[in-house]
Amino acid sequence: MGTHLTSAFGNDTLTVDQMVKDPTFIPERILENLDGAFLEAALFRNGGSNDGVVAYREAVAPYLNDDAEDVAEFAEIPVSDMNQGKLKSIIGSKTALAVRISWEMQRFNRIDRLSQQISGLQNTAIKNGVESTLKAFNSGGVPELAVSTDWEDGDANPMLDLRQAKRMISTAKAPDRDDALMGYKPDIIVANDATIDLALSHDSVQKFYRGDIAHENPLYSGVTPQTIGGLRVVTSQWIPEGEAYILQSGVVGFVSEAQPLTVTPMYAPGGDNGFGGPNQSWRSDIFRHRVIAVDNPRAAVKLVGIEA
Repeated sequence: MGTHLTSAFGNDTLTVDQMVKDPTFIPERILENLDGAFLEAALFRNGGSNDGVVAYREAVAPYLNDDAEDVAEFAEIPVSDMNQGKLKSIIGSKTALAVRISWEMQRFNRIDRLSQQISGLQNTAIKNGVESTLKAFNSGGVPELAVSTDWEDGDANPMLDLRQAKRMISTAKAPDRDDALMGYKPDIIVANDATIDLALSHDSVQKFYRGDIAHENPLYSGVTPQTIGGLRVVTSQWIPEGEAYILQSGVVGFVSEAQPLTVTPMYAPGGDNGFGGPNQSWRSDIFRHRVIAVDNPRAAVKLVGIEA
């Protein structure tokens, strides 16, 4: 999730000229390659559409203000209500980028150059999504937890740090009621691959891979486990090394789109005369208009101090 894409066209062997003559070929491939590639899609719930501005309330206790009562015969059943969280609003932002094909790229079939451009566009879109996710975490008030000792130290205990982060989330109390648990259930760890490797290579973790399961040791198999400490592992190279996020997916925040990810067909900006118009070029635009926000900040914890 949020990984680097190295191929733009897969096994397709069309020429640049054929791609230009089919204006939908490149946009369709971009959308196919980006499907399932965004980190934010794995972490946040779908907040529906919006008209440029989103109003939302911060999470409060998921309970009524009163407990159920014993009711006598003919007595009126009591009514209770819930507290409402602080009202917030956020303005959506539009992000956009484009790639273009020159007449020379078409005429001399410079497919490698085109493939690099498309891969670069896709990777930029993924990177921007990760950056928007981290920005939402930072501005949304996600609490931090310093690890007991940096994970490069022999006395560190990464599994204990993960357990403390999970407990911090699962025991989080409502901001408006000290007697009410929010009921969060952390299920994901999000970090850079290098941070995950640092945890897996520590002696306190390696001891679990001795004996009959030694062949499953990720240091030798080269395969990152799907779960660590009961948390699904999601990695991205664009998350800074030395920090990690533990959270409950689909609860911590939301994505609301005014305009979903859109890729336009190839077109000549100045009007096509058969040779790409006055600039002798064709382009395809990719854009979206959306909001990413954290409305349940206690459903996540940012682990810090992992590296000295």
